[in-house]
Amino acid sequence: RSLNVHDGEFRRKDLAFLSQEQADGLSNVVVQPNDVLLNITGASVARCCIPPDDVLPARVNQHVAIIRPHPDRLFPRFLQYLLVSSAYKDRLLSTGEGAGATRQALTKTQLQDFFVQFPESLQEQHRIVAILDEAFEGIATAKANAEKNLRNARELFASRVKSTFANPDDGWVECALGSVCEMYQPKTITGKDLVEDGPYPVYGANGVIGRFTAFNHEEAEVLVTCRGATCGSINISEPRSWVTGNAMVVRPLNGSLDKAFLEHLLRNGVDLSPAITGAAQPQITRTNLSPLMITFPTSVSEQRDLTASFDELQSAADSLYDVNARKLAALDELKKSLLHQAFSGAL
Repeated sequence: RSLNVHDGEFRRKDLAFLSQEQADGLSNVVVQPNDVLLNITGASVARCCIPPDDVLPARVNQHVAIIRPHPDRLFPRFLQYLLVSSAYKDRLLSTGEGAGATRQALTKTQLQDFFVQFPESLQEQHRIVAILDEAFEGIATAKANAEKNLRNARELFASRVKSTFANPDDGWVECALGSVCEMYQPKTITGKDLVEDGPYPVYGANGVIGRFTAFNHEEAEVLVTCRGATCGSINISEPRSWVTGNAMVVRPLNGSLDKAFLEHLLRNGVDLSPAITGAAQPQITRTNLSPLMITFPTSVSEQRDLTASFDELQSAADSLYDVNARKLAALDELKKSLLHQAFSGAL
C-alpha cells in the first residue's frame, strides 16, 4: 500500500495498492504502527496523520516524511495534534523552502531542527489527547449533521421543483423548447478586452467573468452554458450586461413563457444532457437544444405563481443552508481554539 496524507485524519479512499516492483521504487522505510506521516512538499505541505494499523505494512513516496516518536518521551497522537495546531503548522510553513509560495518544501534538516514543546509526563500527554479525542469526536458528529443538513437544504428545493414539473396539472402543454424560445450565442469578447473598473458585468460560461465598458443586453437574460466542463448549467444575467458566446441566450417568444419561470424550468424541469456533445470539449448548440421537449402551464399567471412559490422555497432552503454553513465554520474555529488551548497549557 502507498499512503497519502490529510490534515489530522486518515482517509481510506486515498489508499493505493502497489506491486512489489512499484513498492521497491519507493522509500525502503516501511511505515510502522504509530508513525506520524507529514507531507513535506507541494500544496498540502505540513499536513499530517497517523495511519491505522490495519492498513500496514505500507510505504510512502518522496513527498511524505515518516516521524517516529521515541515511545518513552512523546505520545504519537500528542505529536499529531501538536503538528496540526495552527501555531505549529504556521511555524512549519514559515520555515519551509519557498515559504509564502503556492508550493513549499520541508527538508529533513529543517524537521530535525524544528523545536516542539511538550509535557515531560506521558501521562499528561495522554490526558490532553483524551480531552481532544472526546471533543473532536463530538465536533465530527456535529459537522456530519451540519453537512447532511447542507445537502438536504439543496436537495429539498431541487426535488420539490422537479416534482412539480414531473407531475403537471391540467392546462399544461408539452412542446419543443425551440418553438417557444429564441436561442443565440452573442458576440464573444476576450479576457484582454475586460476592463477592471468597467460599469457593466460580463457573463461567460461560469457567470460573471469581469467588467466591460459596454453592454449587449438591456434586460436580464436566461443563459445556458454552452462550452466547457460546466456545459448545461444555468445562469441569469443582470440587466445591462455583456453576454459572451460561451453562453447561449434562451429568450421566451410571444409572451408564452415568463422569463423567471423559464429559469426554474431549465434548472429543474428539463434534462439538458441530450443536447451536450463532445467529450474532450463539451458543447451545446442551438440545433441540439431546440428539439428538447418541455412542459409548462399555458397560463403565464400560473407560471408566475409557481415562480413565487419556488422563490419562497429557495429562500427557506438558502436560510437553512446559511445556518448550517455558519455552524460548520464555528465548529472549525472551535477545533482550532481547542488545539490552541491544548498547546498553550490551557487544558
